[in-house]
Amino acid sequence: ALVKATFRNACGEDTKGKKQELQSISEIKELSDVDAVAVKSAHAALTTFVYEAAKTDVPASQIISSLEDSRLPEARVKAIMALFERCKGILRKVLSRNRMPFPQLLGTDWRLDKTMRSRTVDQVSEPVYILSLRLKDPVKGERVVQISCNHSELSDLYARVKSATARVERLVRPRKSK
Repeated sequence: ALVKATFRNACGEDTKGKKQELQSISEIKELSDVDAVAVKSAHAALTTFVYEAAKTDVPASQIISSLEDSRLPEARVKAIMALFERCKGILRKVLSRNRMPFPQLLGTDWRLDKTMRSRTVDQVSEPVYILSLRLKDPVKGERVVQISCNHSELSDLYARVKSATARVERLVRPRKSK
């Protein structure tokens, strides 16, 4: 009952493919005699497991292995897998709709500000870099974000962006099969 309710709530449909309203786990009659905290914990764990498996497109063999490592009975593993295979497409659609949109970087501009004169001789000013990032945010629209930093902070930002770019390229680049 818990497995069916979890998939019904995650997919928005029952085990036969009919659209269903979300149901509170505490309202399931078959689970009324089981400890409520244990039921909610199991529901949360299974929901998280199902969403993560769908999000990362984990192969069925890995899912089965994880469920068996959790010492679930074979019949329950088969039931979970049958529902997962049926709902996987729906789960992936739900996850694609419910993501946090990141702003898109439209352009950058920068300038160096340096004080040439000072009233006191002992005061030496450090140059300041001003970065302007033009962003397109799906929620807030187009906007400009300004960042000011000194040379060492700019060098650190550059190193971090370079590292992040390399990581993304490794993720996107197709892997060579051995």
